[in-house]
Amino acid sequence: METPWNRDGTHLGPNRYGKSGIRLVTVARDGDRHTFTDLDIEVRLEGDFEAVHTEGDNTPVLPTDTMRGTCFALARGGIDSVAGYAGRLSDRFLEASSATSRVMVRIVSMPWDRVEVDGAPHDHTFRPAGGGQAVLTLTQERGLAPVITGGVRGARVLKTTGSAFSGYLEDEYTTLPPTRDRIMATTIDATWGTVVPDADHAALAAGVPATILARFATHDDSESVQHTLHAMGQAVLDEHPDVTWIRFRLPNEHHILADLSPYGLDNPNEVYLVADRPFGVIEGSVVREGRTPEPGW
Repeated sequence: METPWNRDGTHLGPNRYGKSGIRLVTVARDGDRHTFTDLDIEVRLEGDFEAVHTEGDNTPVLPTDTMRGTCFALARGGIDSVAGYAGRLSDRFLEASSATSRVMVRIVSMPWDRVEVDGAPHDHTFRPAGGGQAVLTLTQERGLAPVITGGVRGARVLKTTGSAFSGYLEDEYTTLPPTRDRIMATTIDATWGTVVPDADHAALAAGVPATILARFATHDDSESVQHTLHAMGQAVLDEHPDVTWIRFRLPNEHHILADLSPYGLDNPNEVYLVADRPFGVIEGSVVREGRTPEPGW
């Protein structure tokens, strides 16, 4: 449907609304052994909401507080899988809001591990885990099958050797010295997609980050962060046939060799200054032939 123009020659552009920061925890109790799930949920609705903006007519608006309540209500009875739960939420929002044509549900799973007591994992005590947060995004248009992407956010990683950076373009403003051995540190944000209808998203949420981190560790002939990005992406596509593309955002978290000469000392790659800003940012995708990644930036 063509969007009508206002008298001043303007019209409402793309718009959506929803709820962010819905923190939700569930505890599944199987006797003395409990399973703890900690989620951060984001919802967005798109559709025929023009009158809401231009006329102040709230008739088609499903309140964002109702979205929050729906997330809690549909968690009753447990969350067997994040993908299944996201699908139930999407179906419900399309049912509850006739004006909605497209739903996006993004769920970030906060990582927790069981505390070990006398060498055994405790039944009901947990601590924050490393390795980043699992991200699942489900997008569904009315009448169509949902599209799901997986991801990992905030996976902090560092290697103390096996990384070089040299042979780059230099001009009169270049002061960075080339190096054949440096610390490489980053915090990995990655998103991946699959067109397999019955893909095991829970298995991918565990397996893909493990592949990424293993390749980061073993790519000891790295010439740059870009070089390692491609190696990690290629490893994911090689090891996970259901994944059709993967996209990375990799900040280059600089560790600069400290100048100890004012103290009469040398520095044989032992002492470093950590510079939190400014920092380089490397972004890129690795894609199977014939596939196209979801828009990312």
